[in-house]
Amino acid sequence: MTLPQRVSFRQALVLRLVLAFFGAWYNKRGKRLRKGENNCLRGMSMLSMLPGNGLKLPRGVRTTLQTKLMLLIALAAAIPLLTLGYVLYHKSSGTINEQFGRYGENSASQLQFQIDSTLGQMKYTVSDILSYLLDPKFTVLHEEVPTTYKGFQEEQQLEQYLKAHKSLDMKGIFLITKSGYYYGERIIRFDLLKAEPWFRDDADGYRFDLYEPKHYNDTARIPGEKVIGLLFRIRNQMGVLENSSILIQTNADKLLRMFHEFEQDTGALLTITGGGKTVYQTEGSFAKRDDDVVWTKHSDETDWTIEVRTPYEQFYKPSLLIRTFTFSAVSLSIVLAFVLAYMCSAPLLRRVKKMKESIRRVSLGKLDTRIDVQTEDELGLLAHSFNRMVGQLRTMFHEMKQAERQKKEAELRALHHQINPHLLINTLASIQWKARLAGAAEVNKMIYHLTNVLDGNLNVDREVVTLERELEVIDHYLNLQELRYGSVFAYRIEAAGVDLSAVDIPRMTLQPLVENVFFHAFEDGEGTIVLRVEADGAEVLVSMIDDGKGMGELTRQQLLQPHPDGVRKRRSIGLRNVEERIKLHFGEAYGLSVQSAPGAGTCIVIRLPIKAKEGIA
Repeated sequence: MTLPQRVSFRQALVLRLVLAFFGAWYNKRGKRLRKGENNCLRGMSMLSMLPGNGLKLPRGVRTTLQTKLMLLIALAAAIPLLTLGYVLYHKSSGTINEQFGRYGENSASQLQFQIDSTLGQMKYTVSDILSYLLDPKFTVLHEEVPTTYKGFQEEQQLEQYLKAHKSLDMKGIFLITKSGYYYGERIIRFDLLKAEPWFRDDADGYRFDLYEPKHYNDTARIPGEKVIGLLFRIRNQMGVLENSSILIQTNADKLLRMFHEFEQDTGALLTITGGGKTVYQTEGSFAKRDDDVVWTKHSDETDWTIEVRTPYEQFYKPSLLIRTFTFSAVSLSIVLAFVLAYMCSAPLLRRVKKMKESIRRVSLGKLDTRIDVQTEDELGLLAHSFNRMVGQLRTMFHEMKQAERQKKEAELRALHHQINPHLLINTLASIQWKARLAGAAEVNKMIYHLTNVLDGNLNVDREVVTLERELEVIDHYLNLQELRYGSVFAYRIEAAGVDLSAVDIPRMTLQPLVENVFFHAFEDGEGTIVLRVEADGAEVLVSMIDDGKGMGELTRQQLLQPHPDGVRKRRSIGLRNVEERIKLHFGEAYGLSVQSAPGAGTCIVIRLPIKAKEGIA
């Protein structure tokens, strides 16, 4: 039997019946599908609003479940993998960076030690020579250029002394007079020496420098050779050695080789400065950046400053490699999880799609539809139940039709009850605009506050609202009373330090209490009301204090007692009603307490719980 393609009331009702049956079946079996049942009910409500232009199920229905299953399986694998990958990357990269930083620091310190050791030996040699030359017991030289046998002996003795201090790495030790005559190995030319910029510097103290010596004669000069020179001016000597200089030059090949090895091992850029100039710098051009890792060491023997600068990319290269490998492995694992999720969900989804197609056929009126049951798992049991359900549809159809008619009538009645408050509020809004256009500011304010009060009290969607919302409504109500009674009435709300959005209260709780103040405590609205909100541990105390005429002890005790025969006063809903609603929603530990005395005003305290934050037991 094939029915027309237009959706009739019968077809929609059959589909709704199918969906309702499945929801009831799952509920009966105790499966964890309460959310799915609610979705079915929402789907039935939507079906009742479908136009008669043909039933077409949305395409997303055929893919949503499979997508969810794939995402669920993939997320179950991806979240632990991502977490583990992040932790491993964070820990390993932190450890490697720390070790590499410690290695760089130790290498820079070792470099400083080697430099200080070489330069310190040279300073020690100068100090020893000075001690010999400045010995007051004898005069080392009596004539600058020897012309006598004694002069030749003195020169030979001094050169032997200088030669005795020469180490294997030293190029030479020279004692140079101010006229240019020198003692030591005959390998330098004074005319070239005095042209050297470092020699022209007449500063006192130990003057170290790294340079290529151009003052050697042809037999001693080696192209490209560099030396470390120490120049010391003798200022406190008289006679032949007055204003002479001590020059020690050490081969720098060993030190430079250590610099190059350090640069290759660490990938760092080495810069040594001293005397206002650069003594040594790594070959090549590079741009300094603020995020470079820099170690700075100061020589204990000289004014040299050693700067070891490691570029950001070089320092964090091991961490970046670890990050790349880690997240590549995680990404591949996630892709594999998606593939496995698809392979695992595809067979299951094929059966679900067949079942969905059978449901669709029944919804079109094809009541001869049956599902071929091949397994006895949950889906197989569901198919058995579906087949039994289809056989019962004809009998249930008339019952569902009657229930549908009754439901429609109930929905119309509920809609009618909702229209009246909206009509009243919209009418007040129109009157408010008329008052504003007419320039009646006070009437405009009163209607504005009245509209907000009605909007809060007539909203039947929620029985429980936040304390913040309830205080907003009561603020509009008190503003309305203030406009009514004028300056004889005042109020204030104190709620500092309390999160009002975290406290629930039954709707329309405070307004009856405030109304009682105006009806029973104040004379012609004269008085002051204070609404105070205070935290008390895991609870909140809302105190309403007035300075009205108060009440006696007997009256106070009767306020919260049940009314005889259920009779209530006409001018207020009553304190007892408020008390009962609070206990109904929050339990017997919460409710009202009243303190009052004749002529001393009244204090009503409402005790409410604070909502627990999510994730906290």
